[in-house]
Amino acid sequence: MDNAILQELYDYYKEDHSLSQSELIIAMLTRIQETVGYVSKDVQEEVARLAGVNRGYVAAIIKNLPHLHAQAFRHEIRVCISDRCKARGGSDLLKKLQKLLKIKPGQVTKDGVFLLNTEYCMHNCMHGPNIKIDGRIYENVQISQLPQLLEKLRH
Repeated sequence: MDNAILQELYDYYKEDHSLSQSELIIAMLTRIQETVGYVSKDVQEEVARLAGVNRGYVAAIIKNLPHLHAQAFRHEIRVCISDRCKARGGSDLLKKLQKLLKIKPGQVTKDGVFLLNTEYCMHNCMHGPNIKIDGRIYENVQISQLPQLLEKLRH
């Protein structure tokens, strides 16, 4: 993202005097996320410079807000971790996905294909365990289905 565009974005949010410094940074990062799909390290550096904070502060905001991502990805996988889905094997699904993808929730695979996240409840408890891939719910998912499902998404 061009530095001039970031400056313009910063100036726009800076005009709203009701925003705290953190709120201004979050508003900028959210807008960048919506536009580009993620907030790269270069963009984090520039946002930090404009806001007068260190990049670690910006990175911490991104890490703690689930709608912000520091890396690009093609598919988001969300595993339901509600009590009902856990009781039906949701925890095992999450563990298997972590093993297959070699990442933890909130991380992106090295190849940039998958982002793994958790969601407390998908409101589909009767058909659990549930996972959501790119917004589509998959019901009664079995561990044995995961390798084939991931392979299908990779291509």
